[in-house]
Amino acid sequence: MSHPVYNDPKQAIKLVLTGGPSGGKTTLAQAVVREFSEKVIVVPEAASILFGGGWPRRKTPKGVTHQQKAIFFVQREVEELLTEEHPDKLLICDRGSLDGMAYWPDRTRPQGYLDAVNTDVATEASRYDWVLHLDTAPVAGYDTTNPLRNESHEEALRLNERIREAWKIHPQRFIVGTAKSGHFIDKLKRALLIVEKILDGHTYEEINASLKE
Repeated sequence: MSHPVYNDPKQAIKLVLTGGPSGGKTTLAQAVVREFSEKVIVVPEAASILFGGGWPRRKTPKGVTHQQKAIFFVQREVEELLTEEHPDKLLICDRGSLDGMAYWPDRTRPQGYLDAVNTDVATEASRYDWVLHLDTAPVAGYDTTNPLRNESHEEALRLNERIREAWKIHPQRFIVGTAKSGHFIDKLKRALLIVEKILDGHTYEEINASLKE
């Protein structure tokens, strides 16, 4: 197996926006486009493409298995298309391929997801240069207005932890939780700062140091 290569100068740079439901990914993606429109392109969430387009969504193990495999392949193709079309921009990926491990129905063996799509953790992690994880909001701020969201807050918290676990291998991951102030706008500002510093060419170590200031 080849070793993962991050920040490969021969490829477009990709950042994954991930995290549990109602973490603020959509809001952050919209803010990033407003702030840095000439430097970024958003890769839409494959699950939203499928479910919004009529995919027969199920909660049965068999149904979820087919859903997650479909999401993986749609996501990969959309990412490759936009990478080819925008090699000079930072690709903001609304979820990444390892997220599927958190949704895989066999919780005793989430590795089964990777086997089903013929890949492994290292290969999928190396497809992305940066990972920005937004934790699920507290119960008071949990958003239930998204028509495609069908998880309770308790389910969302469990998914959030599984997604954290799935991406722990990545060497350039940031986790942004609820701000000390409790305000979402402060969480959003922290995440935007990370994206801005990535665009400015800062290293992972430099960004981490600035977040502690």
